[in-house]
Amino acid sequence: MDAHTTLNARTDLLWIVDRWPRLQARLHGGGGNALTGMPSGSKEAPLPIDVGVSDLMREIEDQARFYAAVLLDEIPPEHGCDKRCVNGWIAVAAEATKTGRPVPPAPSSWDCPDRRDPITTSAMPALLAQVAVRFGHFTQDEREALDFCDEANDFRERVRKTLEQPAPPTYVGPCSSRGADGAGCGGELYLREGRERGTCRECGTEFTHDEQQAYISDALEERLMTPAEIVRALKIVGREVKAGTVFKWVQRGRLEEVVDGLYRLADALDLADRPRHKQVAA
Repeated sequence: MDAHTTLNARTDLLWIVDRWPRLQARLHGGGGNALTGMPSGSKEAPLPIDVGVSDLMREIEDQARFYAAVLLDEIPPEHGCDKRCVNGWIAVAAEATKTGRPVPPAPSSWDCPDRRDPITTSAMPALLAQVAVRFGHFTQDEREALDFCDEANDFRERVRKTLEQPAPPTYVGPCSSRGADGAGCGGELYLREGRERGTCRECGTEFTHDEQQAYISDALEERLMTPAEIVRALKIVGREVKAGTVFKWVQRGRLEEVVDGLYRLADALDLADRPRHKQVAA
């Protein structure tokens, strides 16, 4: 197999590495479960992740881990100390020879205190990047090279097609419209990526992103929710707070339980809006 084709395999894998964050964004790109105390127009809760994207990412990661295991098994580590440990041994060996003492065994790269393995991470996409850099190890044999290059190109095409598909709409909460009898519409509202306006699928009422955020803030402020529901609610009203942060609030008692594992969203909003001051050591 010619060198140009094998270089294309490296290019394909690094192309996927560059777009891995976009795949991660697509993984949780749309939908959301109904929030505590709010009406839900659909009887089936949307899936929390895009299964197709999840399966593709898992397949790529599994293959990257397989190649990484091969590299760790078949490629010896390198000296990461500029051969200082070898030079030290040479000095010790010379002294031992002079004095007639036994010469200790020479240090191998495995013994190097700064040993550099061919794979140094288990996290994606850095793991895939390290496999891509070592592409030559998988392209020496004609049959193995063909499989490696075909697989890299296939993964690239599947990632490209996935990212070219329109992003799924984002759930922005229940419809605020009410009929003449005062009953709520019950519809669920979604917005496509980059859109600021939408229309309720149930009643046809138009809404804007800002109007919906204001409605949700007012409607949910005094609601009692689980920590997971609070994370979703904060995102809907424009506070990007990580799930781990909310659970730390709970663990540290900053977000106080009201009853039976439920917490007040208003308290979480207050915590989310507080400026983050760096802790200064006493």
